[in-house]
Amino acid sequence: MVYDQMYVGFSAATGSTNHPSHYVLGWSFMVNGEAESLDYRRLPQLPPSKSKRKPKHIVVWLLPVAICTFALMVAATVILVVRRRIKYAEVLEDWEQEYGPHWFSYKDLHRATDGFKEKELLGVGGFGRVYRGVWPASNIEVAVKRVSHESGQGMKEFVAEIVSIGKLRHRNVVQLLGYCRRKGELLLVYDYMPNGSLDRYLYDHTKPSLDWARRFMIIKGVASALLYLHEEWEQVVVHRNIKASNVLVDGELNGKLGDFGLARLCQHGTNL
Repeated sequence: MVYDQMYVGFSAATGSTNHPSHYVLGWSFMVNGEAESLDYRRLPQLPPSKSKRKPKHIVVWLLPVAICTFALMVAATVILVVRRRIKYAEVLEDWEQEYGPHWFSYKDLHRATDGFKEKELLGVGGFGRVYRGVWPASNIEVAVKRVSHESGQGMKEFVAEIVSIGKLRHRNVVQLLGYCRRKGELLLVYDYMPNGSLDRYLYDHTKPSLDWARRFMIIKGVASALLYLHEEWEQVVVHRNIKASNVLVDGELNGKLGDFGLARLCQHGTNL
């Protein structure tokens, strides 16, 4: 029943949310007769929903955070790369520019020797250890000498070998292929001698004995190398450490003189 004068209200529940979701945009009623129809075109607009604004607010503060995070990641990556390059970078010294053979990266030598594992160890000397290596691309075998940097003579031997045999070319001299020098690491790369050193054939009874003809060929090769070092090269190379363990034997049992760590250079005609 509707009286001539009375109050009319509206009530609705919003549930668990704190935002109103019910609105009265207009009403129409009459005490007597039919209520006037509402003109929907003249009704006010619904207020903007706060729930729709929420994602925009999230984007507003998430975007700067994402940009800052990405910038920090890029900066950290750049710093790590620069630090790594500085750590492994080496500046060529004067003697390297004059005598230096091919320069190898430490990464390539580490990969070729399978991380310098014991299974690739060929021998141990007074100045370091020698490992067998294989270039992945060509399957060529090399010998990598890891000069001991703990020894005070390590750097001297390293420089002596490069300076003395960096330019030598003779069939009875072990060929120095290249080197690597970085912080804390000194590495020399040679031709690989599959039969090891001569002392194994002379003193290791598990190795087959060499007949006199083969022994004569080996010592003749060493003598040819000494003639080249003393008389035929542009300077005199004094080896100063000739012994059976420093004579390497190739696949055809030819002798090659190696280990020039104690070698010295002098001009022809100089009194030693």
